Order: sequence, then C-alpha cells, then structure tokens
Amino acid sequence: MASFASKLARLPPMPGAAPAASPAPAAAPAPEPVPVPENAAAALKSKPSLDELRDRIARILGKAAPTAPRPDPTRTELPFFVEHTDRGPLYVRRDRTPHAARVGRAPLVAARDAEPGLLSLLALDPALATCDARRALFIDTETTGLQGGTGTVAFLLGMSFYDEAQGAFILEQALLRRLGEEAPMLELLARRLNEASMIVTYNGKSFDMPLLRARCVMNRMPAPRELPHLDLVHVARRIHGHRLKSRTLAAIESEVLGRERVGDVGGADVVACYMHYLRTSDEGALSGVVTHNEHDVLSMVALVGLYGEPMHGGLPGADLAGVAKTLRRAGELDRAAETAEAAVVRGGGALAKRTRGDIAKARGDKARALLDYQALAEEVDDPSVRLELAKLYEHHVKSFAAALALVERGTGEADAATEKRRTRLRRKIEKRP
Repeated sequence: MASFASKLARLPPMPGAAPAASPAPAAAPAPEPVPVPENAAAALKSKPSLDELRDRIARILGKAAPTAPRPDPTRTELPFFVEHTDRGPLYVRRDRTPHAARVGRAPLVAARDAEPGLLSLLALDPALATCDARRALFIDTETTGLQGGTGTVAFLLGMSFYDEAQGAFILEQALLRRLGEEAPMLELLARRLNEASMIVTYNGKSFDMPLLRARCVMNRMPAPRELPHLDLVHVARRIHGHRLKSRTLAAIESEVLGRERVGDVGGADVVACYMHYLRTSDEGALSGVVTHNEHDVLSMVALVGLYGEPMHGGLPGADLAGVAKTLRRAGELDRAAETAEAAVVRGGGALAKRTRGDIAKARGDKARALLDYQALAEEVDDPSVRLELAKLYEHHVKSFAAALALVERGTGEADAATEKRRTRLRRKIEKRP
C-alpha cells in the first residue's frame, strides 16, 4: 500500500503556493556482512570447481581397468614347466615312474607284459587282440564340466606310456594355463596317439575321447587318430560288478588294488578348483586336482597289468569268477573252465561254483555241472539252481521223480512253463515200469 506522504505528493499545488520540493529517495540500507567461520572458509576454498570435477570424471572413465595377473605354473609350486611351440606355450609335466612302482598291491610294470588277447576277450573287442601292450597310451582328462558338449574344455590332460629307452612308464600331464590355449595340448595328444597302438581309458569311450575330438574341431585341428580302445570301466563292471556298489576308478583302486586315497579331490569339486585358479592364480587350488589326475592315470596302468594276468595277479576267487563268466561270454570255454576252477580253489564260494557249473554245462560236461548244481542246491536257496538241476535230472540222469520234486519247490519259471514241465515229468513217471 502506498504511504500517506506519497499520496500528498501526487496532489496538485494550491494556488499561490510555491511548489514543494520532491523528497529525495531514501537510500537502501547496506546489508550487514555475515561472519564466516575460518574452517568453513577453508572448506569452500578446497572444493574443486565444476571444470575440475569434469576433468576428474573424464580421467576415471578413460582409465583402463587393471588386468588380473595370469596364472603361470612355472612360477608356482605346481610341477609344470613351459615348452614354447609354434602354436603357443605348452605347460607340461613329465615324471619317470620307478621300476618297482606299485599302486597298492599291483605293480605298474605288469602292464608292459599284459596279454593283448586276454584283454581283448575281457573287453569283448577283437580289435585289441593284435595290439602291442607296450605301446598302449593311457589317457584321463579333467574338464570344466561333466556333461560334455562344445562348451566343455579339458584343462588338464593326463597320459602315461611305456618308454623302452628308460625301461619305465612315463607320466605326462599338460595344463591349460588359461582358456584359449588348447592348441599346444591337443598337438601333444596327436603326437602321442601317432606313437601308440591302443588307447586305454576309464569311461573314455563315452566322455574323454569324444570331448577331445570336439575340442580339435573347435580349434580347427585334425581329429585325433582313431585307435583300438580299451575302456576299463566295462571290464571292471564285468569282473567286480557282483560285489562293488560304486564302480568309480577311486572305488576300484581301493577295493581291488588296495590303495586308499587320502584327501582326494572329488569329481564334483574339480570344476570349482579350476575356476578359482583362473580367478585368483592360486596354485593351491589346483595342486589337489593334479594329484587326482595322476592317481587316475597310474591306476589304469595297474589295472591293465592285473587284468592282463588275472590268474597270477592276485584276484580273489569271486573276481576270478567274473573273469570266467566274461571268457565264457566271449566263447573261450576251455579258458573259462580253467579260470572257474581257479576261482573255486581261491574261495570264490557259491558264485564260483555256479560259474563253474554253467561253464561245464556249456562245454557238455554234464557230470561236472551236476556235481556243482547239487552242491549249490544244498548251500543256497536259488530257484535258478533248482531249474538247472531239474533239467539235468530229467534229461541226463533220467531221474524224473527227483526232477519233479525240484519243480514242486519252485524253479522261477513262468506258471505256464512250470505247469508244462510238471505235466511232462508226471507223464514220464507214469510210463516208466
């Protein structure tokens, strides 16, 4: 609202009166200075300007992130050294095993003299019969996954072979220092395969070798040479399957070879160990994996020596019965009978007697089969044994009443087959004077 003085100033002057002087505008009072503390003033002076902030942000954004140190096994406690190849660095380990080296009870050197013909029969693969056991190449891999596929990489390749010049088995391991350096490792594998007569793996037909072939394709390299392949997992199942619930190589090593692994890295932990190694360069994360791979490779060497001479390799009677059954399946009845006899002598029990009886029957030795089945019928309550015995009583001994008595106790056949056998035996009994 306008003041009263300003309103009077706007009135016209009265007649005869001197014009009044306009009052000068009052000057605005000067603002009093605000006192600033000394520490606040220092803080204002230390703050960067807007341009300085822009420059600082630009320097931060333009600076490259520091690269993680690359793991170098040659500078750590891992037992690898570097070989420079045309395809890049190869990190490799080579050890000569002592002549008297053993895995549990089994000597490694026995694999050198393993009988290829017997290995061929146990593997049910005729292609192995003409191979030279001294030139066998034992292969095992540690990978970034257990499912296979093009995304899975073998980061540790373990191999063993017999060196004639040194008179011993050589353990050779190649490590993938970081992803993308597979070519030198695969080239080493190709060189070893060219010198070998056969491949020996444990579950390698379905995993290791298909994976290595896929990695060669991914690296635009020729596929590995195809060789006769002895996959020990199938042999182990035939020989030890009756008594072992787990057929992993570590379990076979413990139960068959007699060596317990202490502090072993489980297969499920191998991937995590390698990924930790890639992230941190911590060689301690891989030392257990390297030892695990070494045990796997040398255990395969010991198993080939054991399977190549099962009669002299100290296999228990029950396992020899498994060998005899496999030999029978391969058609080697005479050799199977000899092995079954040894299985009974070594205390193979009912399994060995049953195997010997089955092989005797297959060879036409019905008298031997009859004795084994009679002994078994007194030891075990097994309908299948009664069935075999009833057949022998009916067709070989012509004791129809004894055969009928076994049928009445149960032979495990289907109802229709049992009734047919019962009717036939009763008819034969009635016809006999």
